[in-house]
Amino acid sequence: MVAYPARLAAEGENRVMLTMPDIPELVLVAEAEDEALERAPALLYAILDAYRAGDRPLPPASRISGAPLVTAKRDCMAMAD
Repeated sequence: MVAYPARLAAEGENRVMLTMPDIPELVLVAEAEDEALERAPALLYAILDAYRAGDRPLPPASRISGAPLVTAKRDCMAMAD
């Protein structure tokens, strides 16, 4: 399974934004970094599933030194939110 690097940035006082350079559709805002990293795998799964459904190739993962890596994971509870 491919692991994609994530970027985390402060978004206001009590929020963090997670983005992925390789998956421009993935933008997630959470209250903390750990929450963003916890929610990202389900969102990544949903986006990559849409790529597959549309016969789009999955993008290769960049190598960004020190970046947290996220692997797609199907998580019904997170996707239902």
